[in-house]
Amino acid sequence: MNVAREWAAFAGAQFALMGISLAAAARRNASDALAWERQWRVAVGAPEPGRDEEPRRRRLVLAYRFGGLFFAGVGLVLLLCAATGRAPFSAREPGREVLFGGIFFTACGAVLTVNAWLRRGPRAPRFLEGELLADGAPLPLGERVAAACWRGMIALFLVFGLRLLREGLR
Repeated sequence: MNVAREWAAFAGAQFALMGISLAAAARRNASDALAWERQWRVAVGAPEPGRDEEPRRRRLVLAYRFGGLFFAGVGLVLLLCAATGRAPFSAREPGREVLFGGIFFTACGAVLTVNAWLRRGPRAPRFLEGELLADGAPLPLGERVAAACWRGMIALFLVFGLRLLREGLR
């Protein structure tokens, strides 16, 4: 496989995982956005909006889900392009940029790995709201899917970065 096809496969996999994660965690993301807005309004003394929050929550959930489906669709198109050999990126002889890309993606993967490792502790409610779950309580299904996608994205950064490093050091 050439580097252009690998770039398309990497980008496609990242977009697909990002889209699935966004759609799966739509309810949590919408609740977080509304809670953040409420906290901000209280902090600055802004008046509460006169409308009901539930319709806004439903619209936000739909927006997150459609956004996730859009990104997942873009990812699937890129993966299909990579699989059929029609990479949307120009195929040229790999040069120094492959080495710099490898350093960048490996560093990003390492930073994301450390961040995920540091955040593995007990959960607490977000924005001082929500239900506090016991440490052993399982996350809701959407959040488990989003967490698995996040781990997959981190692994892709590391694997692709190391692949580019190997290619760049030849």
